[in-house]
Amino acid sequence: MGSKMVKIHLTQIPSERIYLKLNKKVIRLITTLVKKTNLVLSQEITEQLYRFKIGKKVSIHFIKKISRMLEIGNKFIEDNTDLITSCKSTNVGIKKPRFPFDFTNKNGVRLISAIMGDGEINSQIIVRYNNQKKVLIDGILNCFKEVFGDVDYKLYLRDDQTYQLVFPKIVGLVLLKVGLKEGYKSITNYSIPYFIFNLDIDKKGIFIKQFFTDEGNVRLKDRRLQVKQTLKIDSTKKTLRLEPEEYAPNSLKGIKRLLLDLEITSKISLGAYRENEKKADWELSIYGKENLVKFQEKIGFYLEYKNKLLENAIKSYKFPSAPRNGRIEFALEKFKIVQTKYGFVTKYLLSEESRRSIKTAIYFLIDLKKKGFINEIERPRDKKGHPKARKYSLNNNL
Repeated sequence: MGSKMVKIHLTQIPSERIYLKLNKKVIRLITTLVKKTNLVLSQEITEQLYRFKIGKKVSIHFIKKISRMLEIGNKFIEDNTDLITSCKSTNVGIKKPRFPFDFTNKNGVRLISAIMGDGEINSQIIVRYNNQKKVLIDGILNCFKEVFGDVDYKLYLRDDQTYQLVFPKIVGLVLLKVGLKEGYKSITNYSIPYFIFNLDIDKKGIFIKQFFTDEGNVRLKDRRLQVKQTLKIDSTKKTLRLEPEEYAPNSLKGIKRLLLDLEITSKISLGAYRENEKKADWELSIYGKENLVKFQEKIGFYLEYKNKLLENAIKSYKFPSAPRNGRIEFALEKFKIVQTKYGFVTKYLLSEESRRSIKTAIYFLIDLKKKGFINEIERPRDKKGHPKARKYSLNNNL
């Protein structure tokens, strides 16, 4: 992990089959210095030097070697690079690259999240990003330009009305240095690059925001946020279900960790298990009004319709939710208040005092009884013999 980089300089890009075109200022300087120093050059360097003199692309290996021989600083070379590409026969690549390529700023963080979300690096190291929403395509394209410079790209509208952004191999080679992987995500089980966890809260929020915008959905039926990821498996359904967070995709484990940094709790569980395909889906879910409100305030989505769905989910709570990490304490406190007032507690009285639904009050009573904090003292009936609300009282030991 420590070998991966977050600010990629020219010298840190793999030398194999990478080519540069430098501006005339550098060409004049290097050719002049070669004449003055009377360097003894190999045939390979001599051939590259000729190409260099006439303004052709040369290998990054040549640039590294000649700049060391002439003691020319790397920053000078970076500042005067007109093109970097992985293709010798064309000029497709990054023009006026913005060295070093910085992935610790907001654009860099969002870019990485997008590739981990609806993007990919295929086996040919070509980078793609797919989405049906043009506003997201435009936003991600801007991130690439802000990080890399004048990067070449292609934009397609596919038959399913999904847009696809395609970036050249040189971009993929840089992203591999950051810690991303090429190939199918369900096989590579990619992780969030380590440095993301060391960034400030705002940038962690940006990473989560892009990932949830791409991969997440708002489920109004059970009022939760959910992200699904698929992974190749070689374990039984029973094993995966018993220990979902051990076998879950690394991406979801990382998202859970980032959410905790923003004081949002989430849960990872096993979803669909497809034995014939040897694949399983995992779900990361965010429950509870308190967590949804925090997500809304600290993160949100880049798509307004998803923000609206989240707003509707929050508004659908008729009662405030109990503190997620202090549910028992909250219920016990309200129970004591009711008992002090009436000498006993029913689900109706507890519901009124706690300003929660009858259903929630019943769960409070079940939890308190399991903990041994309360006892059932009476099962009253009306004049016709119909059962009335059960009465409870505090355990004598409390």
